[in-house]
Amino acid sequence: MSEVNEDVLAGLAEAATDFADETGGGPTLAEFLELVGWSAPTDLPTPLPLKATLNGGRSYQNAEKSRVPELNDHIFEDVRELLGTLTERIGGPVTPQQFADGVLGLIRSGRIPLTDIPGVDVQKLTAEVSGKRVMKPKIGDIVGIPAAAGGYRLGVVLGRNSFGTALGLFHGTSADGSLDPALRGNPRKHPVYTEESLVKDGTWKVFGHDDSLRDLFPADPPIYHKPGAYPGVDTGEFGAAETADGTMRMIDQDEAAETGLRDGTYRQAYAAAYLQKVLDDSASEAGPA
Repeated sequence: MSEVNEDVLAGLAEAATDFADETGGGPTLAEFLELVGWSAPTDLPTPLPLKATLNGGRSYQNAEKSRVPELNDHIFEDVRELLGTLTERIGGPVTPQQFADGVLGLIRSGRIPLTDIPGVDVQKLTAEVSGKRVMKPKIGDIVGIPAAAGGYRLGVVLGRNSFGTALGLFHGTSADGSLDPALRGNPRKHPVYTEESLVKDGTWKVFGHDDSLRDLFPADPPIYHKPGAYPGVDTGEFGAAETADGTMRMIDQDEAAETGLRDGTYRQAYAAAYLQKVLDDSASEAGPA
């Protein structure tokens, strides 16, 4: 077992322990695969469905309700970073099936504690992806998120990193996806991190490209950590902002309040469907700040 895979295995075993701490029990294979699918590196489809086949060719099934939606953001971010290390070890552009094969090796090691079956009983993992071509947004693309009341909420793709895909959003809606001067002049202060599944399936539309919009937002959007988030890591009196290169900056109480860190409404990253719902549920159009 290579040293890099030893590190990945140790990290995933720790993530399984965190899973148990947060939900009251360790993950089933189905829950672990769901967590991995949502945490796949951003150059792969997200979520990435993974189907398990057990020894003897039996299809794996688990009908229990998933607890993955209950997990805090940091588990997804930790697992995404670990899986990024795995894909770097595989080398080159990694296909969904190559990724699935790499995950299979980790599961079969038996080092990741699963509550329903031993990892060694998993014979095969299949990445269930559509063969059709999908849209992949580029940095600088203008993305339209459908609004329940009609029209679109607009955002610009700021970048991709281990946190996810960063979107700079604008207050208000556009009837046809055009970014008029009123919308352009009203950017939300804090970008959000999300994933690209709803762009890839056509739910979110790409309405154009304008690199100049990126200047309206931070060049390297951070994620935020609450005070005392991690043992032995200083996250300050009011919290800390971390950029993708690992740089940590202590924040003041005003920044903690405006990001939602202080009142507990802040999320480090959003599944695309959940971000769309949050924006629809925000009657004041405040949404994520």
